Amino acid sequence: MTRRLFAFAGVSLLLALAPGPDNCFVLAQAAAFGAWAGLWVTAGLVGGLCVHISLAALGLAAVLERWPRAADLIATLGAFYLLWMAWGMWGSAIGAGARAEALTPAGFWLRGVILNLSNPKVILFFMAFLPRFLPEGCRRRALGLLGLGALFAVCAAAVMAAFALAGGSLAALLSQSPALAMGVSRAAALAVAAIGLWILLKRL
Repeated sequence: MTRRLFAFAGVSLLLALAPGPDNCFVLAQAAAFGAWAGLWVTAGLVGGLCVHISLAALGLAAVLERWPRAADLIATLGAFYLLWMAWGMWGSAIGAGARAEALTPAGFWLRGVILNLSNPKVILFFMAFLPRFLPEGCRRRALGLLGLGALFAVCAAAVMAAFALAGGSLAALLSQSPALAMGVSRAAALAVAAIGLWILLKRL
C-alpha cells in the first residue's frame, strides 16, 4: 500500500508539472495582476478539485461517464466563460492600473473553480485514472478515493502556487515598462483564450 501511495504521489506531481490549462492560467493571471491573484486562482482550482474528489467518492463520476453529454455541457460553458474573460483582459495594462481594475479575491477564486470544473483532463483523471490506484477489493472505496484525491490536490496546489509566485515576480518586473507590460497583458489574454478554445475543441 505504501508503495502504491508513493507511486500515486509521483504520478500526481508529474501531472501537476505537465504543461496544461491550469498552470498556464495561474501564470497568466499572476503575470497580469500579481502573485496574490495567482494564489487566489490556485485556491479556486483546488476548490474545483475538491468537487471532483467528492463526486468520485460518492460515485457520481460514474454517472458523468454514463452520460458524457453532461460533462460536455459543463466543459462547454466553462470554455465560453474563459473566452469571455480573455476578451475582458485584452488591452488591460499590467501593474498599478491592472491591479486597480482587478477582481476581488472571490472573483479570482471563482475563475479557478470554473476552469477546473470544465477541464476535460481533470474530469477524465477522476473518472478513469484515480480509481485504478485503489487496491483490488478495497472495502472502503469512498474513503480511499478521498485520500488519493486529497494527495493529488496537495501536489497540484504546491505546483500551481509556485507558478503563481513566478508570475508575480514577472508582473513586478514588467511594472517598470508600460509598453512591455501591455504586450504581456495581451499575451496573457491570448493564453486564456487558447485555453478556452482547447477545452471547446476537446468536446467537439
